[in-house]
Amino acid sequence: MAQIELEGAAAKPSKKHLIILILAVIVSLAAGAGGMFFYMQQQMANKVEEACAEPPPPVIITIYNELSKPLIVNFPQTSAVRLVKITLSIATGDEATVAVLKKNEPMIMNNLLMLISMQNTEGLKTHEGKIALRNAIFDNITEMLEKTAPGLEIKEVFFTSFIMQ
Repeated sequence: MAQIELEGAAAKPSKKHLIILILAVIVSLAAGAGGMFFYMQQQMANKVEEACAEPPPPVIITIYNELSKPLIVNFPQTSAVRLVKITLSIATGDEATVAVLKKNEPMIMNNLLMLISMQNTEGLKTHEGKIALRNAIFDNITEMLEKTAPGLEIKEVFFTSFIMQ
């Protein structure tokens, strides 16, 4: 009789193992679904951030054109300064403006020599006087560009050397 009980017990599968197996499958599916949910939520948040992010600022191109010769102006012997030698660089945004500046360089140099010769030498010794001269040079070149090639403009004028004797 003891043998019959053992045979019956061996033939009857345990439901405990089946329940554990089913629970393990359910837990792993739930964990996978939860992980996928959080992953997709993070991906959607990244896409929203990218869509709301500001576009990168446009690249600003600056081309420098240096006058081929320095501007040398003699002042009267009675003035405190007898000679001024200025080298200029002109900042532009495109090659077309550089081409127009190079083409009209003799006119630019003439106008600037006349402009510098009219300056007060005492004023050129101060920082404010140099800034005023730079602004006047900028205005002079801008005016010339408006006459010769409307629509083109310069960004800035720089003194690359400024010698007074």
